[in-house]
Amino acid sequence: MTSAATVDIAEVMGRRGIGPVRSLAVSLCALVALLDGFDLQIIGLAAPAIAAALHIPVAGLGAVFAAALAGLAVGGIGFAPLADRVGRKPVLVAAVVCFGLFTLATMTAESVPALLVYRFATGLGLGTAVPCAVSLASEFVPARRRATTAGLLFAGFPFGGVLAGLLGSRLLSTTGWHGLFLVGGVAPLVLAVLMVLLLPESPIFLVARGAPVARIARVLAKVAPDLRVDAGTRFVGVQPRTGRAPVSRLFESGRRGSTLLLWAASFVAFGVLVVNSSWTPTLLAPLGLPVARTALALAVFNAGSVLATAAGGWLLTRFGARRVLPVAFAVAAVGVAGIGRAAVAYPTAIRSTGVGWALGIGRVGSFSGPLLVAALVAAAWAVPGVFGLLGALCLVGGVAAAALRPMRAEADPVATPAVAEGAS
Repeated sequence: MTSAATVDIAEVMGRRGIGPVRSLAVSLCALVALLDGFDLQIIGLAAPAIAAALHIPVAGLGAVFAAALAGLAVGGIGFAPLADRVGRKPVLVAAVVCFGLFTLATMTAESVPALLVYRFATGLGLGTAVPCAVSLASEFVPARRRATTAGLLFAGFPFGGVLAGLLGSRLLSTTGWHGLFLVGGVAPLVLAVLMVLLLPESPIFLVARGAPVARIARVLAKVAPDLRVDAGTRFVGVQPRTGRAPVSRLFESGRRGSTLLLWAASFVAFGVLVVNSSWTPTLLAPLGLPVARTALALAVFNAGSVLATAAGGWLLTRFGARRVLPVAFAVAAVGVAGIGRAAVAYPTAIRSTGVGWALGIGRVGSFSGPLLVAALVAAAWAVPGVFGLLGALCLVGGVAAAALRPMRAEADPVATPAVAEGAS
């Protein structure tokens, strides 16, 4: 064991090889993303049965879908940035508990207003959880692997859709839609307990926040057990936190244009993705396809997204966003991986804010998309016309992605003294 008077926290977290604690942290964050995708997409499979039980017209399902998506936008924009102030772990755990409890509560809804309230509250938790998970996981891996890690985490969303489709094809014909929500509610609560017991806080965040050296040492003892930290240790390698992390900082240091284009791409990517997962079973039902068969088709769609999104982070690192994202939107599979760029471009002090707002704007697209389709259904649009419009929107997202320029991030690794007297 070696003792160090000065510790470069960025160098420590960037060392080759990922130990078991860091691997565990990334895995737990990936499970959060998986359950986010599962809990969000099961409503699309359950919608026909819920509509029949609560006597909701088909066009009225847009409000049901949009309720959770509105919560997602509010969570990503309003609550995820709290992780840049109070910590990644506590906000993440609270968010997971929130969407788990209200997914269970959805099973008890006996009226449309109750259903809307439960789905909105579920969305608050979902929208807060993923930005925190991405920020936390990205700070447990070397900087060069952050885009790849973010891509792998975002692959959890469609992988959750794969599980929803596979389970839905079995459970809908046996236990009914309640079985899906039981799984979607219990699993996050179990995961929350595991995170409380096993998930450490980000050492990079703790140093940036000016946490007590003793607290940083406890975390580093798990992450880098060969490193000894004492009361006199000073930390460098990360920009200190200065007060709040307002959204205005996303437009500083030459980031304005890239932030806006990233938001536009996110808006389209999430809008198209969620419309497909929520409306497809209902749109195809009048064509004679049973929901169980549609569930399998949705699983196949999400399986393709898993592969494409997982590869997206690596492709972004290797070839750059301007080359990868336009092609991604053209094939309409990996557009969401572009949000991984936010985990790389924004410094620690505003990382959850950057990811949260990018996802939040995407969730606004998710919220708007189902309402748009609901209006088209009410206007008696044919199914091919609806999907044709979605294809056109993908091209718009591709144009926005093609216009992205490299974001000039603030220098994250700058010297900062350790604060031995306590958190600021």
